[in-house]
Amino acid sequence: MKNYLQMHKEIQEKLDRKLTVNEVTFLQWVFSRYLEEKKEQTA
Repeated sequence: MKNYLQMHKEIQEKLDRKLTVNEVTFLQWVFSRYLEEKKEQTA
């Protein structure tokens, strides 16, 4: 996974629209979980 801003931009482009507040919140949650799991794997 890339950084959050790249992911956000790619998803908007794929959907061909701006993301809703709920979608942005979910995307932030997914990205934070990804970072937590990545940190646990390297520890």
